[in-house]
Amino acid sequence: MSSACQSHLVPPPGISDITGTEGGSLRSSERHAHLLLAQMNKMRLHSELCDVHLLVGGRAFWVHRLVLAASGPYFSALFNSAMSEAREEEVHTAGVEADVFESLLEFIYTGCVEVTVENVQDLMMAADMLQLGELVLICGEFLRSHMEPNNCVGIYQFLEQIGYSELLEFTQNYIHAHFLQVCEGEEFPSLTKDQLASLLRSEELRIEDEYQVFTAAMSWLLHDITHRKKHVVEVLEPIRFPLLSPQRLYAYIEGVGDFSLRVALQTLLREYIETKTLKDSKTVTQPIKTRPRRKARKYLYAIGGWIGSEIGKTMERYDPEENKWEVIENMPVPRYYFGCCELQGSIYVIGGISDEGVELRSAEVYDPISRRWRALPVMMTRRAYVGVASLNNAIYAVGGWNEALGSLDTVEKYCPEEERWVEVASLSVARAGVSVAAVNGLLYAIGGRNSGRDFSAPVTVDSVEIYDPHLDTWTEIGNMITSRCDGGVAVL
Repeated sequence: MSSACQSHLVPPPGISDITGTEGGSLRSSERHAHLLLAQMNKMRLHSELCDVHLLVGGRAFWVHRLVLAASGPYFSALFNSAMSEAREEEVHTAGVEADVFESLLEFIYTGCVEVTVENVQDLMMAADMLQLGELVLICGEFLRSHMEPNNCVGIYQFLEQIGYSELLEFTQNYIHAHFLQVCEGEEFPSLTKDQLASLLRSEELRIEDEYQVFTAAMSWLLHDITHRKKHVVEVLEPIRFPLLSPQRLYAYIEGVGDFSLRVALQTLLREYIETKTLKDSKTVTQPIKTRPRRKARKYLYAIGGWIGSEIGKTMERYDPEENKWEVIENMPVPRYYFGCCELQGSIYVIGGISDEGVELRSAEVYDPISRRWRALPVMMTRRAYVGVASLNNAIYAVGGWNEALGSLDTVEKYCPEEERWVEVASLSVARAGVSVAAVNGLLYAIGGRNSGRDFSAPVTVDSVEIYDPHLDTWTEIGNMITSRCDGGVAVL
């Protein structure tokens, strides 16, 4: 062995030291492998020592059996089997376009290939068919890095077609995470009925409101209403209707132009409402249908109140994922000391005091999907320092205070379906600044103050009472240890 081979100097670029012995080391050269591939490709291009030519898409490609057999199990089996192709000089290869096969050959002989948006699917399908695993991985990474909301549906369908499970799960997760953008894309209507139903069942949909899932399903149906309306039951089955406002659904359905589809939708909605409201119904709503999806995007909203020295009507929203606040739509009426709650994906603002110092009877509702405020019918009584909560698809305005009457014991209920306020049973004790929450089908009114018109000298209370909406009665329960008003309450 020469002195150069026995030296312990650092190997030059492209050469690595594999093992060492007392007198020398075993070296390897990556450059040698590249040179060998380059020379074999040069021989292919000049048809030197080629021993078989493949007929693909009307073109003939002279190649070396040994090189192709070493490239993967497909050609290895082809040229090592007892089949006639193993001995013939001319072999037909079907299912691949000639220009695509030329790119495959270049990869086999050089390890390099040009992947573009235009050829990636053809390359990947051919590589998958001919069992060129490394090229399949390269194409898969290209698809992953170029995935966008406007092309992910097509990628998903392609991967499902070739059964490439490694990237299929990633693509599904991408569609879930970008669901709202995907629904607006040109590829969304190309989903099959079964693909759409599977998508709409997912807990992982990144949405703000279940109504968005309903409208996505409807947009798919309406894209080809003649052929798709027969699937309305299957497509809408995954929708979590208990989370939606019947009033909102009826308004949408009234705008559907196709008469038979509109009737079918009205029938479905009516059956849902009847099942939901009948006390003696044997049908029990699936628990999964009554809770928001796990990845439903949630925001915090800060509304109105004192803003510096002024009464505000601005609203801002906090996105936990982005860790930032943004100012969104203003309330029509500035107010503070009002009640606020959520019902069926909308925000309700009730009563309070205006910027003119007057207690309010007005109420407003904000739709986060349309980003619009809408005035509600006014309450019967002006209420500031009012407790507000939602229960059984209704909103309750409990107690409160106004200058004319002092602390209030009256309670009003608003039903979105009926669009009106009605009085229900009064509290046992007048309460302003009462904390209200709904738990297990009952309404809890906690603490407050029962001062008269002299608001400057309030008397806080420690009593608690619960309201049963079925019996329309309030019942006092155990008192708190401490009397308190204008406090906070949370259900956990």
